Order: sequence, then structure tokens, then C-alpha cells
Amino acid sequence: MKPIYLLTLLLISTANISAAEKNTPNYYQDIRPIIEQNCLGCHSSKGISFSFEDPEQAYLYHAAINSAVQQRRMPPWLAENGHQIYKDDISLSHRQLTQFEQWAEAGYPKGNKPTETTGFKLEQDKITNSFNADLSLKSAQQAYLPKQNQKDDYRCFIVDWPETKDKFVTGFKAIPGNTKVVHHIVLFAARPEVTDMFKELAAEEEGIGYQCFGGAVPDRLGDDETRRSFEKKHPEGVKKLSQNNYWLAHWAPGMDGYHFPKNTGVPVKKGSALILQVHYYSAFAPGEKDPGSQLSFTLADSVKKPAIHYPLTNNGWLNSKKNQSMVINPGQQNTYSVNASLKRIANYTAWITETQMESVNAVEIHSANVHMHAFGASGSTALVYENGETETLLSIPRWDIDWQRDFTLAEPKRFEKNRFKQIQLSVDCTFKNYSDEIVYGGYGSDDEMCFNFSYIALELKAKELTGE
Repeated sequence: MKPIYLLTLLLISTANISAAEKNTPNYYQDIRPIIEQNCLGCHSSKGISFSFEDPEQAYLYHAAINSAVQQRRMPPWLAENGHQIYKDDISLSHRQLTQFEQWAEAGYPKGNKPTETTGFKLEQDKITNSFNADLSLKSAQQAYLPKQNQKDDYRCFIVDWPETKDKFVTGFKAIPGNTKVVHHIVLFAARPEVTDMFKELAAEEEGIGYQCFGGAVPDRLGDDETRRSFEKKHPEGVKKLSQNNYWLAHWAPGMDGYHFPKNTGVPVKKGSALILQVHYYSAFAPGEKDPGSQLSFTLADSVKKPAIHYPLTNNGWLNSKKNQSMVINPGQQNTYSVNASLKRIANYTAWITETQMESVNAVEIHSANVHMHAFGASGSTALVYENGETETLLSIPRWDIDWQRDFTLAEPKRFEKNRFKQIQLSVDCTFKNYSDEIVYGGYGSDDEMCFNFSYIALELKAKELTGE
């Protein structure tokens, strides 16, 4: 009986080991498909970072890949889970994160290489029929070499808007000129009354375009002497530049052409200019130039719901060296907050879109996008209701300026006009000054900002839509 008993134990033990091996994630069967689906848009020969296209070569980085995933540094999705459901969420699921954890605990088993490839194809190579552009523009007439003495370079290029009639932009697609160095793109629209000032500033800066770390406004206007000289010629010029440009669209690796929420569009008046802010990251591609991006748009003469990306901030913070409203001393951590009523937001949106407030029935909030500079630590955007309760639209516990983007809600928040006065949209920004110098709020790359950009659409009354 004893030999039979031992044989039984051996069979049970072998079965348990086989089951454990079967349930343990391995690289080729479980991890590699996740990498192909979520990482190759950036980590490829056509992307902005080192390539993971060769599965054997990528496996050599197994520990580093797992570390980046477990620390939530990759994929670069900054929004905290549990608050809202967002469109195009590239974050990994709990199941996928668990697979990485179990894979590491098992010693990174490799598994068997499949005989056939998965058929993955990079986003840049996809041919889609879902985006049929009405207008395509080139962002630069000559190639730009990003600054070689620094890792990150933010450069703005002015593009004339050629339409002879006022239009609404309803969709956007960007094809970067060189994805080896183009990290992301933000496109602003400058209203006709400030286009000449922007062009004047660009012409005065060496090379093509101008440095613009914080947005469309040139960095050098953060210098007191430069600002005084400019405003001697253009009284309140910096204020006018800031108030008369607005976020139009953006591109980040892996994004194809996309359409704005149904029945909405952002106005661009004839005589406007586009300002393309490009974040260059040349650490992995020294000497690579950018020949310019192709910008494509779908357009409409009119839309049911005019919209803008609303910039929520305290404008006083941008002049903090004078008014001391945003001051972060060395070694300190400070939080700054600002809010605005839906009435104020609706009024501003109506002003930009040239809509009469009498015709507005409701406001829709479609997205949130916290914006800070290099000293940002965390940030959040929330709605504050009549009873004092709050609803978080976006929480970013670990800010990273290199991965800012719109976080579009799966379903917009809609509020009728009778609630505009009582409901507030708020943004909180926490900064940590790890330098030896005082950090002020301002426009320069060494200054700080606290913004939230939300895509706001105005729902018009029925009679306005039917023309009755």
C-alpha cells in the first residue's frame, strides 16, 4: 500500500505544479500582447522612445517594464481610477496589472514564442476612412532642429488660417513630421485681433517659431524687462494675448484623427491664426529634425452646440512677481485653488462663440485637463454643487508635464440654466519646489501655472435651432 500511497502523492503534486505553471502568466502568452496593444505606439522605430518591436529585445527589459507598470508610470495615463469613466482610457485594467505582478513574482517566465505574429500594426501606418478632412495645413515651411543641449524643447509655430468665412472645427487629425522627436502637440487658435502681435513676437526670436513652454504666449514675456518693452508698444498686450487665444485640439502618440463630441464644434474666425505648440524630446534621437506636421480638420458652417476649451485659472497668478499671489519658496509644498460659477463659464463660452446668452438652455461639460509646469505635484478638477457636495471630474495624484492631455468623459455633465449661479467648477494644484530659488506664477518655463481646460458646449433653446 505504501508505494501506491507515494505514487498518489506524486501524481497530485505533479498535477498541482502543472496547474500552477499553467496559471502563471508568461511573457509571450500574456505580457507581450499587452505591450503590443498599449506600448508600441511610442516604443517603436516610428515612436518617440526606444523600440519594443522586437519581442526578444523587449524581453531583456522585463524588470524595467514591470517596474514602470507597477508604479503606474506606463502607460502614461495620469487620471486616478474610481471617479469618472473616460473615453479612450489607455490605462491597464486590474487584471492586467495583476498579470504583471504575478509574472514578476514567478521570475519573469518567458514561455514559448508563437509561430505567427499577432498582426499588430502601428497607429501611424493605419489607413482609416473615418476621418475625411475638409482642410489640411502644413505647420512649417522649413525643418526645425530641437535644442540639442536640453532634453525637452517646447516650440510654437504660427500657421495662417486660410478660410475666408467663419467656421467651426468639428474634428482634428495630426500627422507629426518626425515622431522620433515629437512628443505631443497642442493647437491653439489666436483671434484676429492678436494675430499680428503673435507674428511680431515670433519674428523677433531667433530661428523659426518661438519658445513657448507654458502655452501659446512666448516664454520671454515672463521676463519683466521684455514685458515692459512689449507693453510700452502694446498696452496690456500680454493680457490681450492671453485672453484671445484658446485651446483648439491636441495630439499625443497613438492618437489618430478624432471628432469632437456630437453636434459640437469650436469656432475659428476668418483672419485668425493657429499656433502649434510642439513638445520635442530629442534624448533618443539627437540630430533629428522635424520637417513640420500635417494638420487636418473637419469643418462646419454651423453647429447645434457651439463649444470651447474653457481655461479656468486665476489670472493674477500669472503676474506673481509683482502681486505675490503665487509664491512657492524653496523646499515648500503649496496648494492653490480657484473656482468659477457655471454662469461665468457660460458667459465666457458665449463670448468666444459669439452666442447670445438669451438663447442658451444648458451647459455641457465634456472633459477636464489640469495644466501645470515642472514643479507640479498633483492636481484635481471638481464640481461643487448647491448643497456643498463635490464631484471629482479628474484627479491626478502624480503630475507629469510630459503626459498632459484631455480626459474626455464618457457621458457629459449637463446643467440647465437655472442652476448656473449655484454650481462651481474648481481646480486645485499642488506644487513642490525642489529648487534653491523661489518659484513664482508666470508665463516662463521656470514659473508655474495652475489651469484646468474643460470642453464646454452650449445647448441652445429649441427655437434657436429651428430658426423659429
